[in-house]
Amino acid sequence: MSGTPGRDGREATRREMGKGADRRERIMREAAAHFLQDGFERTSMDRIAASAKVSKQAIYEHFRDKEDLFDQVVRADLRPGDVRQLPAGAGLGETLETFAENLFEAFVEPRNYGLFRANIVATRRFPKLAAELHDFRRNNSRPLAAYLERGVAEGRVAAFTGDAIDLATRLGGMAVEGSRYFLGYRPPAQAMRRAQARLAAAVFLHGMGDVPQGAEFDGQPSFEPAPAEPPGKTRMRLSAERFDALCAAAADEFLAHGFEGASLDPITGATGVGRATIYRQFGDKAGLFAFVIAREVAAGWRDLEVPGGKTVEERLQELCRRVLDLHLEPRSLALHYLLAQESDLFPDLARSFYDMQVDRAGRPFARIFEQAGLAPPAPPLARMFHTLASFGVRYVVSLRPVGEEERAAVSRQAAGIVLHGIAGPAEKNGK
Repeated sequence: MSGTPGRDGREATRREMGKGADRRERIMREAAAHFLQDGFERTSMDRIAASAKVSKQAIYEHFRDKEDLFDQVVRADLRPGDVRQLPAGAGLGETLETFAENLFEAFVEPRNYGLFRANIVATRRFPKLAAELHDFRRNNSRPLAAYLERGVAEGRVAAFTGDAIDLATRLGGMAVEGSRYFLGYRPPAQAMRRAQARLAAAVFLHGMGDVPQGAEFDGQPSFEPAPAEPPGKTRMRLSAERFDALCAAAADEFLAHGFEGASLDPITGATGVGRATIYRQFGDKAGLFAFVIAREVAAGWRDLEVPGGKTVEERLQELCRRVLDLHLEPRSLALHYLLAQESDLFPDLARSFYDMQVDRAGRPFARIFEQAGLAPPAPPLARMFHTLASFGVRYVVSLRPVGEEERAAVSRQAAGIVLHGIAGPAEKNGK
């Protein structure tokens, strides 16, 4: 009899622990749905509590704060991915196509897509988590990297310098067109995904000069570099200098805190422009955001000159380097983080940012093709060139510095893929 209360107590404790574990799992499940759909900034603890049917205090019994909850939710998905085996006995071209198609299908799976988007948005707030997410994604390219290394030994793949995984990730980035589908564009239907993957594999293998131009693919809107006029019906009674200061302060606030997290108070405090003036000119906070960020996007456009007096490959290398340097500018990276986060609210603005980058790289790229006597690159090839030159989202999801040697190396690699592909002597000779 004396032992019974002890057993009952332990059983009661186990039941309570079980209830706690179930509640914690339910909180994480509901939080994951909100974070992956709405992002970190627009997800509130109140909404998570309501979805999980618990009090907000119950959440804080398991997690320190929203940051801790987000970190643990995302880490829960850091498990080995569905890396499918490469086709046994297939040729190099078929193997590359299969890998690119499988990767694209995995990319558009809602959970994976949400995790990838979280990777971008989380970079500045959760740099350690973002780095782990990036490594998690890169691991999916390990089978192809090993295959390419074997291909070098067999003469089917040209010898390359650097990391095999880096080379393998190039193919995936080309297939999904870099950051395009995080910046206002929706992933295409399956048939188009398959066509894009196969075009990417053909370019990766043989370069852009001998592949079909891809008339069936989406066009690429041209970009108008001139910023729009302020939306207000009455002209703002500010000097040009004060107006520029207002736009700069507003852009800084939005880039630092996002649309939801930004406040007008630091903007008015820094510029002396009252709220009434801002509302009269821009209508509301969304109008201010749309105008000043569109202004930032327009300011990022450059009419890049084609380097002269060199070989085609040297000119391409130099252009790739210029595109990469612009891509790595702090303001450019900040716009990536902001517009990936706000692409649901401002899809036109996010698309405009992506289009600006493609246009900035694509115009001089087309001129180099013309000078080399090659057919003008079709829109999907221009997008692939931009992805290769900027290395897709690699440097968006990492805060580490990128030195001169690395910038030169990845630019050489990008230009080599554009012109020659990775095919080695045995592949080129059809052996």
